[in-house]
Amino acid sequence: MAAALMIALLVAVYCGFALLALSQDRHWQRAGGPLPCPARLIMPMRTLGYGLLLVALVLALMRDGAGFGSLVWATMLSVGALTVVATLTWLAHWLAPLVRILQGLA
Repeated sequence: MAAALMIALLVAVYCGFALLALSQDRHWQRAGGPLPCPARLIMPMRTLGYGLLLVALVLALMRDGAGFGSLVWATMLSVGALTVVATLTWLAHWLAPLVRILQGLA
């Protein structure tokens, strides 16, 4: 159970930061979007991104309590942010399916 919560925490942090990054035109186009990010998607993407970071906090607190859970959350924020940076730098095409899904919503 603890391992599943940790994996869910990491996925929530990664997806949250990915959505926050993709809400910027520069990263959207790097990941495969032919045009800038549609204006009507920017606010929902940012809201969902921050929401996922909040979900990650709740998961960390559920897993380890307030004292250690907040430390785990802060550490996972750093790991998730660096992972998204590495993805956008070297493997931006991995985020292309997410861009296509979001383009379909626009």
